[in-house]
Amino acid sequence: MKKNILVGVTSGIAIYKSLDLVSMLVKAGYEVNVVMTENATKLINPLIFETISQNKVYSDVFERDMDSEVKHIKLAKEADCFVIAPLTANTMAKLTYGIADNLITNIALAHTKKMILVPAMNVNMYENPITQKNIKTLSERHIVLSPDYGRLACGDYGKGKFPKAEKIFEEIESYFVKKDLLGKNILIGNGATVEDIDPVRYISNYSSGKMGNELALCAKRRGANVKVVCGKVSSDYKNFGIEYIDVKTNEEMFNSLKENFEETDILIMPAAPVDFKVKNKKDFKIKKTSKYENIELEDNIDILKTIAKDKKSQYVVGFAAETNSVKDYAISKLENKNLDMIVANDISVKDRGFGSDFNKVSIITKDSEVETELLTKREIADKILDAILEKIC
Repeated sequence: MKKNILVGVTSGIAIYKSLDLVSMLVKAGYEVNVVMTENATKLINPLIFETISQNKVYSDVFERDMDSEVKHIKLAKEADCFVIAPLTANTMAKLTYGIADNLITNIALAHTKKMILVPAMNVNMYENPITQKNIKTLSERHIVLSPDYGRLACGDYGKGKFPKAEKIFEEIESYFVKKDLLGKNILIGNGATVEDIDPVRYISNYSSGKMGNELALCAKRRGANVKVVCGKVSSDYKNFGIEYIDVKTNEEMFNSLKENFEETDILIMPAAPVDFKVKNKKDFKIKKTSKYENIELEDNIDILKTIAKDKKSQYVVGFAAETNSVKDYAISKLENKNLDMIVANDISVKDRGFGSDFNKVSIITKDSEVETELLTKREIADKILDAILEKIC
């Protein structure tokens, strides 16, 4: 059954950005209803929200449908999640003190679950001590997202920008997830490392970091404290409130992971460190000539093996991306690197593994083995976390 998301829209200048959020929710399969304040309807025509949500937009607390139910009570009861985005300073003050003088504030009083509130306003209004006091009060009962910093519609710079729709969407997704990793510290090594040949060329690999991205997001949704040490990878962790450390080389990744390992409960390592580095790296660009200089390679540190040998109570998960004898190599790595679990996949199969949104893996421990179907990497991330929980609980 579809989850019902009620989106409250107040009269902030960022109102047009709520259209992206509603569209994203509809595409993800949610049932979306929109309720607007009267002033919000003066900024943008409700018909646009109706077209995108495919549902009637409500704004009048006294409006009657064919049914006899009280509208604000019905909407409050039917909503699995109530999001107010954007939330103006005015409506925020009303929510804080229980004032119910429009449809949104009436629904808020009748809604019995936590709300997701997305403040967006001028920086001076946001930083006003009264607004900050209201945010503190509402945060005790609800989820209040922090606005972004940047250039505001009025021309000022500061905190008050409407967050990216992806960040709000992720918060809604997280809202429905059981917090079975609450309090766990999860450290994730992600992405490819880079080893320079000269100032313009380097050695790396095709790892996209998508598996690590999904693991980080899924772990955060489930309540974990997540920190990512990330190499060459495309992800805006900052938007999702995930702590991250950017690194480039194997040595940098190793040092960052080692530094954070002691406070970690679970280390998950989908990263793809380069196995070797250039021994005769040049500080200048190697020129194109008829006779190329030989590039000498030497072994890089085995990051996971070196860290795992010193583990105490930490649960350590490695990955094996192979092109042949996949399970044999994976089991060998599980034993040789002192791992608790290894996730193996065949990267030679088309449309799986590196760069793909899908994969099929084997989750292997010393006493168990589970092979998944072809799934999205998000689904696989949850299966890996489920398997870890089974072993540590």
